[in-house]
Amino acid sequence: MSRSTLLGLSGGLLGVVACAVFAFGLGEPVKESGERKVTEADVPGPALTALKKLANKAAITEFAEEVEHSHKFYEGSWTGPDGKVDALVTESGDLVETEEVISADKVPAVVRAQAEKEAGKDAKVTFEKKTMVMYEVHFKKGEKGHEVLVTPDGRSQKEGGKKGKKEKKDDDD
Repeated sequence: MSRSTLLGLSGGLLGVVACAVFAFGLGEPVKESGERKVTEADVPGPALTALKKLANKAAITEFAEEVEHSHKFYEGSWTGPDGKVDALVTESGDLVETEEVISADKVPAVVRAQAEKEAGKDAKVTFEKKTMVMYEVHFKKGEKGHEVLVTPDGRSQKEGGKKGKKEKKDDDD
């Protein structure tokens, strides 16, 4: 075969593969991170059910799809008693985090003092209470006790280990 024939066939094959990828929706690589607005219909059933339960009859005014650490999440926003509330859940409806605008009188004094120190005395500040969900897993491997923090999307962070010692439990765990 001549060189031009090979180039023509290669180009044609590449075009067919590109069309197939586009046709089957595989053309979009998974982003490392990003957010895009979506409609309620775009949110998977378990995620939508979880968001509606969290909103507790408040109308969800905005939905978004987020990709972080190659995992897909869904966010819903609504108005709470003090302002905007956002909740982030996994595709299967597991809560990852909430962010809620709260009034300054509901913020600990030490937090308000630090905010004033950072922003300046006359700065207008708003406060959001952010709650993140993590699961602490305890186990023994060999002679060492271990703790691992695991996020709802399965990412883990090792807490450490103690050789041959039983870990003391806090009363509020």
